[in-house]
Amino acid sequence: MLVTLEPVSRTMAGPAIRCLELGKQLAGHMPVTLATPVPVAEDMVLPSPSPSLTIRTGLSRTDMYSEAMKHDVLVIQSNVLKPFPRLSELGKYLAVDLYDPYLFAVLVQYKDDPAAASASYRLMHKILEKHMIACDFSMCASEIQRDYWLGRFCAIGRLNPAMYGFDPSLRKLIDVVPFGLGDGESEPRRTGEGKGMKGCIEGIAKDDRVLIWGGGIWDWFDPLTVIEAVGRVSAKLPAVKLFFMGWKSPNPKVEVMGMAKKARALASELGILDRHVFFGSDWIPYEDRVDYLLDADIAVSAHFDLPETRYSFRTRILDYLWCGLPVLSTGGDPLSIEIEQEGAGRALDYGDVRGWADAIEKLLTDDGEMSRCREASRALSSRYRWEKTSKALLEFCLDPYHLPDYEPVTMPSLLERARAVYSRGGKDLVLKRSREILTDLFR
Repeated sequence: MLVTLEPVSRTMAGPAIRCLELGKQLAGHMPVTLATPVPVAEDMVLPSPSPSLTIRTGLSRTDMYSEAMKHDVLVIQSNVLKPFPRLSELGKYLAVDLYDPYLFAVLVQYKDDPAAASASYRLMHKILEKHMIACDFSMCASEIQRDYWLGRFCAIGRLNPAMYGFDPSLRKLIDVVPFGLGDGESEPRRTGEGKGMKGCIEGIAKDDRVLIWGGGIWDWFDPLTVIEAVGRVSAKLPAVKLFFMGWKSPNPKVEVMGMAKKARALASELGILDRHVFFGSDWIPYEDRVDYLLDADIAVSAHFDLPETRYSFRTRILDYLWCGLPVLSTGGDPLSIEIEQEGAGRALDYGDVRGWADAIEKLLTDDGEMSRCREASRALSSRYRWEKTSKALLEFCLDPYHLPDYEPVTMPSLLERARAVYSRGGKDLVLKRSREILTDLFR
């Protein structure tokens, strides 16, 4: 049973997409339930993609626990124990998905509200700790993320001699399960005529050259640099357009973020809103996203120089690769670095408007470069198929285990320290120190 707190429907953000796609992979080997407490309107219900995968939405706390009792393995995202704490107390095998480094996002999201920042950070810190202590297996999205989480496991005392004895590689504690792509298809295919951007969105003609921003505009992203660069390029290339697929989250509990408002305001201030820069009014349905991606000429993603950048895994970029798009992205995260190394695009400096403008113009005016990037993008996509990326989770679900019990770290007693020194060959040192202590006691 996989549990997310996001809506599972025809319009989904990254966490729900990840749960759905992992559920599809597991359903090829066992019955799977995907559960969320978020209700879904009748016209937005997502049909199950597999007879072995059941999707349940709008579950109450009682229903969630009742459903969990029917399953052997629970796979939860790392905020689920906040509303459903008993999921860790049912004696089930528990896998926790740590692919999103929440704490760094919280620091950015509440930077202008110190009280909210403090409360949200401390709350998320304790929630994450609860998940990390309770898990029997955990997963993240990249090796650099795994280094970060191993540090946290060590700091809370979960990585101890008993755990090392259980598995010296620590892969049974935490392993890498990157985001995947492609729905198992070798080639992306349009869902139908009259969908997408070119000739479908007012202001974007069929022969325009379109840059696509494939997802939401969160506060840790930098759409402003891209908008400004497009404004510069449009003076030379009037057919250049930039389309943002997401304006606000499909989760009704997530408000429109300040950066989304700043992006629209900047486009308006530059006089290019609805002329060269366009914002999708609604979240694009998951099954329709391919029509928008196949209409694009270049895919973009930009962010700031933050810890969130270093430890993030830009899931939207995988869709870019799936559709063979050249990718322009700010550098600093593992995926953008890999894209530049493989020739699938460029990793640009933070806030470098001129660099962005030059890179956009270069791709749009150099057919050879465009073709080379497209070919490299498609080649790179083969590394990130869901059937490959989900392997570590599938192995745990097929042969689950419980990790050694967690014990809070305490200062060892004098006797324990003496025994430790003695076991390392420090017999004379122990005897000497013991005589000193006894002398002090009876002096």
